[in-house]
Amino acid sequence: MPDSAAGLAGGNGDANVRVMTQNMYVGSDFQALADARTPQQFFAAVTLTYQQILASRPSERAAAVAREVARDEPDLVALQEADIVRTGAPPATNVQSDQLKSLLAALDRLGRHYEAVAIVPEEDIEAPSTLGFDVRLSVRNVILARVGPSRPVKVSNLQVQTYAIQHVQPSPVGSITSRNGWASVDATVDGRTFRFVTTHLEPLPPFSVQRAQAQDLVASAADTDLPVVFAGDFNTTANDPQNPTFPTYQFLLNSGFTDAWREKHPTDPGFTCCQAPDLKNPVSALSLRIDLVLFRGDFGVKNIHLVGDRQSDRTPSGLWPSDHAGIVATLRVPKTGHR
Repeated sequence: MPDSAAGLAGGNGDANVRVMTQNMYVGSDFQALADARTPQQFFAAVTLTYQQILASRPSERAAAVAREVARDEPDLVALQEADIVRTGAPPATNVQSDQLKSLLAALDRLGRHYEAVAIVPEEDIEAPSTLGFDVRLSVRNVILARVGPSRPVKVSNLQVQTYAIQHVQPSPVGSITSRNGWASVDATVDGRTFRFVTTHLEPLPPFSVQRAQAQDLVASAADTDLPVVFAGDFNTTANDPQNPTFPTYQFLLNSGFTDAWREKHPTDPGFTCCQAPDLKNPVSALSLRIDLVLFRGDFGVKNIHLVGDRQSDRTPSGLWPSDHAGIVATLRVPKTGHR
């Protein structure tokens, strides 16, 4: 079970921080777009994808994620796919879904107040549909910080960077380039400072792109004497050495990072991905561990657990909050400068 708020305050000289990572999932796996071979098929796939996103009830799912956040009260939250969907004539401006806005509003209603202290703008893609309007998807990764009188973490030194190497996907209407990147803040807890970083590495082959992004992440975001926490969707299967993405995970460990989940639960697979694309599967289908909390430095792992993976976490419509489970970790922060 999560530590109590009183437990976070220390009492024995410890400085503790609770962090969370959650891929919010836009609501489609985009398979129809990948399968399209002609412009007409592509425009029809845009329509289908848009309808899939609406059917996944993004605001209802954001409210479910808000309940997870409210239950654990993490100090810092790493979000992936906190996306905006817009429609209209180009450029499309009519907002149909804004998962970040929905999440923050739901948290306010629950009396838990957070602010977005970092936003990584990723793809911003717009295409015609067969419905008489364009559909535009703006992909974002976000860092949230808890605000209020209850010992909030102080953040500074915001950094946002796009990876030099990106995945390029051909389509019948031209190439689509991913825009993965990372964001970081330096966080101070009870006089101890560490760097908190979120990212969403490329999921598609060739996996040399993903590995190059991980190398970039370590060389740039982790270029500090501060202790470092990485939290995000790394799209590398930490539970399967035979998977072609596993070398990315191994690289991160070889770069001096420790897997917080494996540190606390060495025999528990801790699966975080993936539910069915429509989120309606009655039994959890999680079978991969690709969402990670990694650290470099003398952190202690007081607690780490999954959220959004239980039947009781499902929305009133019976949907999983996301196709990913989230992770919440309570860490003891080392003294600044200890690595």
